[in-house]
Amino acid sequence: MRIVLPTQPVNVDTPHGVDPLWYEKFQQLTAFANLFSEVNFATMPNGQVLIWNATTKKFAAGPN
Repeated sequence: MRIVLPTQPVNVDTPHGVDPLWYEKFQQLTAFANLFSEVNFATMPNGQVLIWNATTKKFAAGPN
């Protein structure tokens, strides 16, 4: 997933709330972060990596 952030001149906050361009990007970042919501990094075995499982649409630990 590639998320292109707005250019620096676009302020995140406006007098009316969050700028719509930034709001859309925050939504995309949230969706990406949610892909990792069920990964328990504390119990991930040493030497393993995250692998995308297209069937479950989740990342899971697996051999490198």
